[in-house]
Amino acid sequence: MLFAPMLTVFISTVLLFTIVGPAGRIFADSITGSLLWMTENLGAVGFALFAGLQQIVVITGIHHIIGAVESQLIATTGVNFINPLMSVALIGQAGAVLGYMALHWKNTKTRELCIPSFISTLFGISEPAIFGVNLRYRFPLIAGCLGGAVAGVYVYFTHLVSLGFGTTAVPGIAIVDPSNNGYVNYIIAHLIGLTVAFVLTLVFGKMANKKTAVEEIVYPTKGDVKGIEECSDETFASKSLGEGIVIDTQDGIIVSPCKATVEFIFPTKHAIGLRLENGAALLIHCGINTVELNGEGFETFVNVNDVVKPNDKLIKMDLATMKEKGYNTQVITIMTELPETVTVNIQASKKTWFSFN
Repeated sequence: MLFAPMLTVFISTVLLFTIVGPAGRIFADSITGSLLWMTENLGAVGFALFAGLQQIVVITGIHHIIGAVESQLIATTGVNFINPLMSVALIGQAGAVLGYMALHWKNTKTRELCIPSFISTLFGISEPAIFGVNLRYRFPLIAGCLGGAVAGVYVYFTHLVSLGFGTTAVPGIAIVDPSNNGYVNYIIAHLIGLTVAFVLTLVFGKMANKKTAVEEIVYPTKGDVKGIEECSDETFASKSLGEGIVIDTQDGIIVSPCKATVEFIFPTKHAIGLRLENGAALLIHCGINTVELNGEGFETFVNVNDVVKPNDKLIKMDLATMKEKGYNTQVITIMTELPETVTVNIQASKKTWFSFN
């Protein structure tokens, strides 16, 4: 209790001042110098690159050193062209958050995460948006950077500058240079960044959804299909284990409803778990209380980690054995797990009996 904390602080302090600090300063100076060189030598392209990459720099935390450069700019030129670029870069991440929320509007958790992240970004704090949403799902971060880049081009051609530094987004308008329609251009630049990022997030998100969409869906067995609420087992019928359907099987042959990976097979062979490409988990349960049979009357045709396609045979349930022993032969299929950004729609009466949003 005495030496461990003392040595931890001592060693960390020595490393900070001898290795970590100097190395971090060199790295930060290199990044900042590169960004500034782009804006000074590459014209509109340089402005676009700065605005497109600035929020990536925020992830590392070394963006704070740019403030020293901004103060030097104001001292020598009287204006600061970097602040509007940082502001539109930030607002691009806000647009990406809005786009991601629009893609998953039905998901309550997503809305609860995106709304406060968006609001904080409006007041110059993008970390909740970056780390809570955009970086986590990758494509919104890219869309936000592209939105900032496009707005950066507008900043270049309108000669938009600030008279101070330290505030961006909504509060940043207070330090905008009003000459050359500065206030109007500030608003337009931010609307461009917000809109472009929002639209690109929708586009990228729909492209990503297509890659993980279930291409073909079949019923897991032949028979009379009903909603899960009509299941004879009260636990399944209550939907406490998930949404799904129940089928009074005609032949006892259980097949895969879609392309998936076999995640587990119960030792008693009466149930199987599948993992879909979009991360959802599907459980197929054969019969009511058939776990008591310890595998009698069941035959499996796949192994764990096998990749199955629609109509691939999974399990055969001997209906004669089930009836002889007095067991209900309903086949229950439920979604037991969904990624937090995915919702499922299940309609027992339709051929495509489940779909994702």
